[in-house]
Amino acid sequence: MSITRREFVQAAAGAAVVAATAQAQDATKPVSKSEVYVGKGSAADIIPKIVGKMGGMSHFVKPGARVLIKPNMSFANPPEWGTGTTPEAVFTVAKMCLDAGAKRVIICDNTLKEPELCKEKTGIAAAVKELKGVVVFTPKQDNLFETKTNSKALELKSVDIVKEVGLCNCLISLPAAKSHSAGGVSLNIKGFMGLVKDRGAFHWKMDLHKAAADLLYYIKPNLCIVDATRALLDNGPSGPGKVVELKTFVGGIDPVAVDSYSVTLASWYGKTFEGRQIKHMKVAGDLGFGNVDSSMISEITV
Repeated sequence: MSITRREFVQAAAGAAVVAATAQAQDATKPVSKSEVYVGKGSAADIIPKIVGKMGGMSHFVKPGARVLIKPNMSFANPPEWGTGTTPEAVFTVAKMCLDAGAKRVIICDNTLKEPELCKEKTGIAAAVKELKGVVVFTPKQDNLFETKTNSKALELKSVDIVKEVGLCNCLISLPAAKSHSAGGVSLNIKGFMGLVKDRGAFHWKMDLHKAAADLLYYIKPNLCIVDATRALLDNGPSGPGKVVELKTFVGGIDPVAVDSYSVTLASWYGKTFEGRQIKHMKVAGDLGFGNVDSSMISEITV
């Protein structure tokens, strides 16, 4: 069947649009493997080794820098419950930042429970109280947040993020490894909800998994370290639940890859998972924020 010149031109134009769209989509996806650095032992021993393999803390923190460390400290529970980042890990990273020349180190989480109790019960405030230039910051007032928008977001077109994210020179994500009743697990990506003013909206007004992935449009960590000293295997995020001691740390610059690898460290709810089986990780990977598939992740043991 013959076609007219006009039909040919229209078909060619349509094909060009499809090709251009596919090329643009492919351009957002990682084209090389992501490296994750894994070690077993104490925070004081393993975290410096992980960061050392990545060029040292001075690669991330420059003299005079303002550093934001985002741990989990939302619940007023002891470290043994596995609901928060261990005090040892927070101290180690904060001290390394100071040693690299940081002028100010802000340990920040918008806690779900009463801030002072969270600081005390988690042991984080006591762990860093002797470090000059380090503060534990639990933002609650409206003026401590700023509204950000992004038209590319699937769900989170607008969100109030703690202002400190925009003020810092370096953002270090330092989550605990724990289960989450709604999100599957909570690691780097899901943990960034602790930098948002109203995280309840994620649960009641949006698709939680898409909204959590959308956070990576607004929050871009320079360094990610999952603290899997202990893993809360069920009844997360608040516990109490089944806790297993893994004494493992996983680091990298790709939050999707670090989360995807970390989820394979334990059996959650009695089952094993790959990163792509965790909905918010799959969405983040598909959006091009990092590598979610194990075939695109290289493990480096320290």
